Amino acid sequence: MIDKKRIYDSLERLTKAPSISGTSDENSVTHVIEELLYEIPYFSENKDMVMRLPIEDDPFGRDVIAAFMRLAPQKADTIILTGHYDVVDVEEFGSLKEDAFDIKKITSKIGELPIDDEARKDLESGDWYFGRGTADMKFGHALSIELMRHFYEEGKLDCNLLYVAVCGEETNSEGMLAAVPFFNRFAKENNLDYKVCLLTECFMVDKEDDGTKYIQYGGAGKVMPMFLCVGKSCHGEEPFLGLDANMLNAEIFKRMHMNPEFCQQNHGVTTAPPAGLKMQDLKVNYSLSSSLYAASYYNIATIKLEPEKLMEMLTDVAFKSFEEVNRILDEKTKAFTAFSKNVPVTYRAEPCVRTFREIFDAAAEKYPGDLNKHMKEYAEELMKENPEMQDTCVKLVKHLYEMQDDKRPMIIVSVIPPYYPDVNIDREDNRTDEMLCAIDRIIKYADDQYGEKLMTSEYYGISDLCYTWLADGMNFDTLFSNLAGSGWFYNFPAEELKEFKVPTLVLGAYGKDLHKYTERLNRHYNFDVLPDLYVKYIEDIASK
Repeated sequence: MIDKKRIYDSLERLTKAPSISGTSDENSVTHVIEELLYEIPYFSENKDMVMRLPIEDDPFGRDVIAAFMRLAPQKADTIILTGHYDVVDVEEFGSLKEDAFDIKKITSKIGELPIDDEARKDLESGDWYFGRGTADMKFGHALSIELMRHFYEEGKLDCNLLYVAVCGEETNSEGMLAAVPFFNRFAKENNLDYKVCLLTECFMVDKEDDGTKYIQYGGAGKVMPMFLCVGKSCHGEEPFLGLDANMLNAEIFKRMHMNPEFCQQNHGVTTAPPAGLKMQDLKVNYSLSSSLYAASYYNIATIKLEPEKLMEMLTDVAFKSFEEVNRILDEKTKAFTAFSKNVPVTYRAEPCVRTFREIFDAAAEKYPGDLNKHMKEYAEELMKENPEMQDTCVKLVKHLYEMQDDKRPMIIVSVIPPYYPDVNIDREDNRTDEMLCAIDRIIKYADDQYGEKLMTSEYYGISDLCYTWLADGMNFDTLFSNLAGSGWFYNFPAEELKEFKVPTLVLGAYGKDLHKYTERLNRHYNFDVLPDLYVKYIEDIASK
């Protein structure tokens, strides 16, 4: 049976590993995960079923940890248990940051910091464990490992279990992007059929906590379009003879930032409008020349956004922005002429919009060698100087423009990482139907057995769930081919994602204040109720 004390002991051991995203410590918890797995007799006797999968070209030497438990040797049916092992930093803890990874210490000391009334009430109740990673999401791993032990000891599950712990979810989901090809390969090598994927994160709520717990499926996504604007440089005292790239960039910002045309509605949910994340011109030093290059990129939240339509909308924004700049310049020229009684010599560029793929192809025609190899090496140099992927993408697109022959002013449209596709479940798929029916039964069971009110929610937030099912009937190729940096420093498994389709849900743990110093995990629900719900749910899916 499920051992609550063992779950807590595992949670303590996992939490003590300071696996902060994007640091040399992130991988520290993988050794603890391995230790816990090998304490299960099945894995101590079948060590080859615990797999350490290094992330290719990873600057932090991180690994994905996978463990396969074949409980039904004659069956292909397999349930995935997964979650991320990285956590956000502890700077917010201030004077207590040295204790942030020790559940007992930080729970006893957190009241020394200024905490809000709700956190204070939870602390005084004694029913909450504080500490970085307790809720987000070391508990999910402690539970997953205990579930595997339980089903091995019971020996009755008519299904196999595959546990996968990934890194980087708090940064760019490097772990899940590396896991997708593994999932596909492992299924083929072992003749497996993935029935459902259980993401053991905490559930998310957008409203005041009323005691309701949530089961969430489907995933909200995000896409970040980037516009590189190329003008025509001129002397600052002769502005009519050039085209300042900042003018193009400014018009794009006006059309992109908070534009409701990019919002979507589905299942009663409406996405927020796009937000400008960064605007910059690329002049390094002062000079009396106008800016030749400028760039900006934007966040677009997605729940049902057709990738092909998105690219059309983005190129349309770019073209209309270029046209508007020419109109404004004509207006200013006319006003200057009226003022000075002198008609200035002017420069006007025909509006020109190109996509990242078009610029790459143009550069490839001219480049004498392997352009992909060159760009990968160049990207690696840039990432060593500054590991921020977005700035690297700006420089990569600029480099490609400079390598090709067409030096006209233009706007180049690309998508930059990280990219998270939205996930809408396919209700026509038999596995999805089984998942939803089992959810209905577990909601009833939770109410009957524990008096707990569970509800479903169509969308989970941006997470690794986004990489579990690309929407059918949509063309992702145009977007994927314009994803700057893909294959150079951003290992985005475009083709593998088309193949990996598994209905996924978050049967969530109950936590609060994720990413804050008051992060905490509820004792009663997570230890007394949730493990049993997982057991019943897994047994239900396995029986089908």
